[in-house]
Amino acid sequence: MATFTPPPHAWIVPGALVIAERPGGGGRSHRVARREAELAWWYEQGVRTIVSGMRSRHALMEYSHVGFGTRWHPLMDVVQGRAELPRLADDVADAMAREPGAVLVHCDRVSEWLAAMDATIRLRLGLAPDVAVALQQAEADGMPVDDLARDLMDVGGPPVAA
Repeated sequence: MATFTPPPHAWIVPGALVIAERPGGGGRSHRVARREAELAWWYEQGVRTIVSGMRSRHALMEYSHVGFGTRWHPLMDVVQGRAELPRLADDVADAMAREPGAVLVHCDRVSEWLAAMDATIRLRLGLAPDVAVALQQAEADGMPVDDLARDLMDVGGPPVAA
């Protein structure tokens, strides 16, 4: 029997808000059996709402069918992402205030997109005083922070290609 390995994740607010790669893994490494096991594990951890930043609605119906509340904020490119990230963060704060259990926020995989989501949520919740600190905290959570994450946070010059 295989041993279960928890997915890459970081609790921003222990027991209430976690950020992680997509349940089941990202991209071509995604596996349905792994997703099912991870969703069961997330449920055991107290997660009841999942907020997705993926470009597509992948797995949102499956999350709903097994009992999770779902919210979707597709992040398409840097320009659109800059506008959508604050709305995603507002929706996360709303879910934390109104929905039972913890909130899981994800995009496809651990990436600079996830780092920007982490940092934006921290700013919205008042867990970081400014963008630089929020990005440092996201990096401490294991999220990669480089030009793309900074561009998504609207720090620096013109947008880089995503």
